[in-house]
Amino acid sequence: MAKSTIPLLLRRGVPLALCAAVLLPVISAEAAAPVSSATSAKPLTASVVTQPSGGQRVLRIGSLWSNSDDTYLRQNLTDLYEFTHPDVKLELVPAVDQEQFRFTNTYMVEGPEALGHMRDIMVGSDPVDVVIGDSSLIRSLAAQNMLEPLQPLIDRDGYDISNLAPTMLDGVRELGRGRLFALAPTFNASVVFYNKGIFDAAGVNYPTDGMTWDEFFKLAGMVTKTSKQMDERIYAFSRSRYVGDPFGDMQAYLSPLQAAMYDNQGGAMTVNNALWSKGWTTFSNLIQKKIIPGPDDIEAAAAAVAEPAESEFNPFLGDWFLTGKAAMVIGEYGYINELAAADRNALLIKNIHFRHVDWGIAAVPTFAEKPGVAVGAGLEQMLAISSTAQNEEDAWELIKFVNSNEVARIKAANPYQLTSRMEFNRSQKAGVSLEPFYHVKPVPVTDANVESLAYKMPNIYQINLAGQMLFSEVIQGKRTVANALKAWEQQGNHMLNAMRKDPTVLFNLDNGWLERSAKKK
Repeated sequence: MAKSTIPLLLRRGVPLALCAAVLLPVISAEAAAPVSSATSAKPLTASVVTQPSGGQRVLRIGSLWSNSDDTYLRQNLTDLYEFTHPDVKLELVPAVDQEQFRFTNTYMVEGPEALGHMRDIMVGSDPVDVVIGDSSLIRSLAAQNMLEPLQPLIDRDGYDISNLAPTMLDGVRELGRGRLFALAPTFNASVVFYNKGIFDAAGVNYPTDGMTWDEFFKLAGMVTKTSKQMDERIYAFSRSRYVGDPFGDMQAYLSPLQAAMYDNQGGAMTVNNALWSKGWTTFSNLIQKKIIPGPDDIEAAAAAVAEPAESEFNPFLGDWFLTGKAAMVIGEYGYINELAAADRNALLIKNIHFRHVDWGIAAVPTFAEKPGVAVGAGLEQMLAISSTAQNEEDAWELIKFVNSNEVARIKAANPYQLTSRMEFNRSQKAGVSLEPFYHVKPVPVTDANVESLAYKMPNIYQINLAGQMLFSEVIQGKRTVANALKAWEQQGNHMLNAMRKDPTVLFNLDNGWLERSAKKK
């Protein structure tokens, strides 16, 4: 049987009274899972690095962006482990020490150069044992065989992962092409929040888990309330609770399908095709039918936030959902806390007629071509074992501890983060299950070569601005989608050609190209 937490602490020399004071409220009463008969994990080695005074073993933890005294990483991932394991000293080793940029006129190391620094701390005479990183880093290191697979260790120790959220586990496996190279104690996911009252008044069924975007937008059209008076309108859907950018919302909508503006070498535009046409056509129609807010609506809402009437203090100003202006919004786990706070303090709200929002949640819709891949799901602080680790045993112990039930119970007290151990998350509204957060897949990570183009050509973002200008004309009815995409392709190729000659060139997008492109058929 796996050894329990308290005996482990006693063996490591922590006084019993101190253990009880710190850990008693969070110790699981459940018995540990039985040890698997699997023995496929390779033997783990003890630390061979020089030990500091006091006989402590050293465990070196590498991260891409950090500094040696990173308070955020220590508080979120390592402090409790170091306290309960006094025989292990943790050293944070940043690949790029951000502190240095405070005292020099040099620029931040970025892109491929930064990844090169990460590899540097994973090789040599004193490599790091543990790697902390986001999806891009873990995917890159896994592809280069620089991480140790965790499944053999999980099987060897009978480490229970049965209550870990599929959103996290499937997301990590996707990064490792089916293999598990890391674990994350928390994860990000969004859901659709819907106003039951608006649906009930329209006689329309609530959104459900597993809907496709086409089904969802059909449902949205049924709860839209159009009016010449903006105060009387009800938009069916907003991708954010606050004012946003329709062009950016459209790109987020397409992100599960990995719609790219240009190829991964920056050689040519890749927008004049059926995929981009689907996104532009869908969103321009939604805006024109007032199913979702358009630029004019967003501008008016932003103005109201900037200049509210003095006699109409509104703590929800700008929130499309709580003000009843949108029947549905996409929001993260923390929004549940905001909604609960509004209900708790409803009697304090003066000067406005606050209507209680009876809400529910459903999984974010997905494409039939990419079932389960949802906008808003992602992974950040994953822990992995370096394939060159000198102290693999303690590295694995750290990962097990940080991802344990005991630590999850503590982290679950934060109402703005989801722990990967699902059973410890709590809904703040009776009858609302958190299941919609747990069974979606993160959007695929952007091609590393495409990411590097932003560093090689720092003004490549202007291609996106050109697309935004064209999309605005489509919404206004000045162009067809086909005409706009052709113009975007031509203007984007012109910009890419110029940037290949001079990577730092800056473009004047007010030089009349928009008008000239409109005349071309």
